[in-house]
Amino acid sequence: MSESILKVRAELKSLGYEPFEFDWQNGRVVAFQYTIEAGSNAGTPVLVGLSLQEEGYPEYPPHWVHVSPPIADHHGGGHTYHTDDGREWLAMSRAPGPAWDRLLQKDMGAYIAEHLRRIWREV
Repeated sequence: MSESILKVRAELKSLGYEPFEFDWQNGRVVAFQYTIEAGSNAGTPVLVGLSLQEEGYPEYPPHWVHVSPPIADHHGGGHTYHTDDGREWLAMSRAPGPAWDRLLQKDMGAYIAEHLRRIWREV
């Protein structure tokens, strides 16, 4: 198993989440129960999954953000798929980019506070 995925999972657990993992076409996903905090879907409970484009977290943060059940993605760059347990997911290509590079502390707390909240405001 990827060392980066293990770090992401451990950090989510330290934040009080109960992460679980599954496989999808581009690798391993770490998922957790989450309530969307901003934008038109604020207050909606979903499962959020995170997966990596490349190894090396935290320098290279999760690129793909997965949401189940899928939400409307007006930003584009996503696709839906089903996991073996029958869940339907939306996988959104959302690299944190320069915003991640500017952070002094790079961890899942910062990723959720900065990157996920920005995504929710965009969709």
